[in-house]
Amino acid sequence: MKILLITYYFPPCGGAAVQRWLRFINALDKKGVEIFVVTTLDGDYPYRDESLLSKIPATVKVLRSKPISFGKLWNILGQKELPYGSLQNKTTDKPLQKFLYWLRLNVIVPDLRIGWNPAALKSAVQVLRTNKIDYVITTGPPHSTHLIGLKLKKRYNIQWRTDFRDPMSEIYYLKLNPPMRLTMALHKYLERKIIRTAELNYIVSKGIANSLPEGNKEVLYNGFDPDDFKDLHYERTNRFRIKYVGQLTAGQDPTPLINALTEIKLPNIDFSLIGTRNFPETDFPVNRIPFLPHQLALQELINAELLILIINTYEGNEGMLTTKLFEYIASRSPILCLADSDGEAYELICKTESGFVSKNTEEIIEIINKLYERFSKGDNLRTKGDISFLDVNNQIQALLKV
Repeated sequence: MKILLITYYFPPCGGAAVQRWLRFINALDKKGVEIFVVTTLDGDYPYRDESLLSKIPATVKVLRSKPISFGKLWNILGQKELPYGSLQNKTTDKPLQKFLYWLRLNVIVPDLRIGWNPAALKSAVQVLRTNKIDYVITTGPPHSTHLIGLKLKKRYNIQWRTDFRDPMSEIYYLKLNPPMRLTMALHKYLERKIIRTAELNYIVSKGIANSLPEGNKEVLYNGFDPDDFKDLHYERTNRFRIKYVGQLTAGQDPTPLINALTEIKLPNIDFSLIGTRNFPETDFPVNRIPFLPHQLALQELINAELLILIINTYEGNEGMLTTKLFEYIASRSPILCLADSDGEAYELICKTESGFVSKNTEEIIEIINKLYERFSKGDNLRTKGDISFLDVNNQIQALLKV
């Protein structure tokens, strides 16, 4: 079998966006699947993690092309970085900043990474002309990548599958900052066309699958790779370590946790933010650790007594599953998820017996106090539920079906 994957985010890009397909291609490669990857050369990445390059199997053929960088234009206009995970204006923003956000929200559809499409299309055509590809997969966000698949389908009648790691028109930052009606109509038109044209659409959760237009859809969770954890082990200290790993994006509200940690008066508690931007100021000490290479971040997950997960708050967020949830689960550290108890994150945490879900400050205080008491007695806090169904080696069966 031969597969062509088209993805904007790929090592040396770091962060959550690359992990899903880096796991999948490793598992597929072990099954003898021949994989071609069309991706970016020095794209507008939220982070860089050079260590991930070593995880790409040597047999995978990677074609890189230079995207048009809106990031450089953003810098010229006096902005530090492209908006990532949020399109909200702040009260302190200058008129130029507000105009740039309005432009991004209402004029550039579906997203800022669309400047890569011409170069990516050229690379994809090169692969198709010289190899008998069984099917092409486009993964988003950025959802502009799916437009490459749409063109290839029209031009070459390829077998095309999409991969939705987030909704398109219902993505959280558009829900929280709705664009003009005409722009939203264009988002929805493109979304319908993509879903209905592809032979199959892989969707990251049941909730997101239900929110997308009619089409041939299959839920494919992010999962985890056991090989990432085989050499990592929990090391107990005399500190009760609470950690939040990753970025804080629009709609993620840490207020109930902050209120709880402000009230709790227990010794030997450490609260750490790892690779986190824009976290509110607190009245208690916070260890701020910069972005870490993936393997070091996994060790941080394992060496924790409590991991914090925050689900974005917006209408229709029931299917929101952050990428890190699956590695949180695999780490076997207890999870405290700030979310409502009617979403898919709640279902998975319950099914795998991985922790607690609450947005109530008093409940959070009670959860932390009980875990701390058990920790002080020397109890083993590691979770023990069945997580085998999230093993990437089980998940790739969906990808092996032609």
